[in-house]
Amino acid sequence: MCGFCSYFHFDTSSQHQELPNLDLDTALQYIHHRGPDSRGKFISPDGRCGLGHVRLSIIDLAGGQQPLSNPSGSIQSVVNGELYDFERIRTELQAKGHNFSTKSDSEIALHLYEEYDLGFLDHLRGEFALNIYDAKKNRFIAARDRYGIKPLYYTVSNGTLLVASEIKSFIPMGWKAEWDIDSIVNNGVISDMRTCFKGVYKLPPAHYLVATSSGSIEIRQYWDADYPDKNIKETRTVEEMVQGVHDRLFEAIRYRLRADVPLGIYLSGGIDSSCIAGIASKMLKETNPDAKLRTFSISFAGSGDLDESIIAERTAQFCNAEFKKLSLTEEDLLASFEDSVWYVEQPQVNLNGVGKFLLSRFVRDQGCKVVLTGEGSDEHFGGYAFFHDDYLREVDHATPGGFGALIEEKLAIRSKLSGAKKDVIGSFVNTKSDLSKMDSSRKMVNGVNTHSILGNVFALKDESFSDAAISQCGFPAPGLAMAESINGMARYKANNKWHPLHTAMYIENHTLLPNYLCSALGDRSEMAHSIEARTPFLDHHLCEYVNNLPPSLKIKTEDDGSLNEKWVLKEAVKPYITDEIYNRTKHPYVAPSSNGRNPMVVELINKLITRENLDNMGWVNSEKFIHNRDAYLESDDQILFRDMLIMMSYVILSKRFNIATWNAPESIVAAR
Repeated sequence: MCGFCSYFHFDTSSQHQELPNLDLDTALQYIHHRGPDSRGKFISPDGRCGLGHVRLSIIDLAGGQQPLSNPSGSIQSVVNGELYDFERIRTELQAKGHNFSTKSDSEIALHLYEEYDLGFLDHLRGEFALNIYDAKKNRFIAARDRYGIKPLYYTVSNGTLLVASEIKSFIPMGWKAEWDIDSIVNNGVISDMRTCFKGVYKLPPAHYLVATSSGSIEIRQYWDADYPDKNIKETRTVEEMVQGVHDRLFEAIRYRLRADVPLGIYLSGGIDSSCIAGIASKMLKETNPDAKLRTFSISFAGSGDLDESIIAERTAQFCNAEFKKLSLTEEDLLASFEDSVWYVEQPQVNLNGVGKFLLSRFVRDQGCKVVLTGEGSDEHFGGYAFFHDDYLREVDHATPGGFGALIEEKLAIRSKLSGAKKDVIGSFVNTKSDLSKMDSSRKMVNGVNTHSILGNVFALKDESFSDAAISQCGFPAPGLAMAESINGMARYKANNKWHPLHTAMYIENHTLLPNYLCSALGDRSEMAHSIEARTPFLDHHLCEYVNNLPPSLKIKTEDDGSLNEKWVLKEAVKPYITDEIYNRTKHPYVAPSSNGRNPMVVELINKLITRENLDNMGWVNSEKFIHNRDAYLESDDQILFRDMLIMMSYVILSKRFNIATWNAPESIVAAR
């Protein structure tokens, strides 16, 4: 687990002028938190390419320094992340004549590239982002794992391609931050592969970038999720499919227990982390009966249902694991809000990410470097309540004996659930799949509604933006941006092949998962304090199997009309969890929200949400937002609290990245 910053110069003239020498050392200092154990860099003899690396030592502590090189020195690489099953792959490559200089997992990427050229990514399993410089072919390659667990940003500045694990490391390389107004208005930070910075993009998950010295940049996909044809009957037995989940989850967890440093588990009151703890404990005791797993949990004391630490502690006792609890108050979260925004480099829409930010610091201080987490389970087993309506949108024809009611009967069942607990994301939309009554964002994807809900939950209200910003970008439509961001083949399958539940899962997997759950709630909060998180539920072998299970095994309709989310997972892991966890309805991880009467909230908002700060950004309707600020300070409106957090995040970013005020183009001003 590490971080990197790299550059690749393009030819700027036919005379091949001397290439500039960029400040790679300072760039690496900006991301020192990602790799405090060692630092290395490579600069090609002609100065065209530089690769910089900071290392958090996990595997081969003594010999795994990067950048890595092939014997001739013609290929150089830097890798961030973990590559699993690497011992087997290394043995196979050695049998083909490859000589390894380290025992680290990262080195297999370089040798696989030598063996398979651009096909090397098919052989990688894990969470990773990487750069490769091939001097013979005079090309630079950047690649990102299948689910975007590891970050990778890129931009072109002054004729040079810059690629890094975090945007802040571009600053010493001559890059100047500007606002991307269209991305901000349409919430591209969550909705697609944009950032809030003009010209800075996230490399999409499961994609690689190839740049040549002539200036060409191509981005290509090497993998994608798929789902079964909704009209083809399932032939496997339920028992067989439950066992299939069990076996693949075991394999995913076993690979992720390999480490040369202390390892623990983030434990909540949910099934995802609980079953990881149960299975991991069983595996550890197979080789050492006295082994005790380390588990870590957050406690929000006095917050009622939001505090899952008591349930987590009971799970730890069930697993005979050590249990460490971090008790946090609302004030603790608010005190670290500004620092957390700097590290995640995107707006915090709630205080959840701040909680994870502080938990990673706690775990580091406990002497642990690696944790297993439950991210990715809800995305593949149907764990979110906002999936329910899209599950009920069509009959599940694939499952014999599955949920086969007509649409009208489904809506009757939906009405029974209207009083059921809804999750933090938002309310349901109970409607038939009449595409003629839907907006274009839903018509594109067979009427599903998940992206519309997510678009509204994670974006600023429309009135937050100035008239000039709206004139420039059009009316905000973050849900539409989500639907547009998925590729055309996926939209075709959504309309012709996939069940609506699977379409909803696909969209959420390609937007919210990499852009928020694996970012602000994942890598960026964890690596801020040098913690490597591993995600067994995002093992692509497991995910491919689960994707091809029928919808009714993921969300099971009970006889009373209730929906039992993640049913097949519950059955697969039942021996390794408590009855309490098996029978518990999902409660998402949620940090406490503040009200406008908390003195610390008042102080933070009055410090950041000022007319001067809003005017200096240039794209805010300052008068309206100041009015909303005052309304929030006199109320407990949680939508307004979300807007305060998002806008305060932008103010923090504007100051720390020294972003110039956005000015509307003259054509917009003239038109107004």
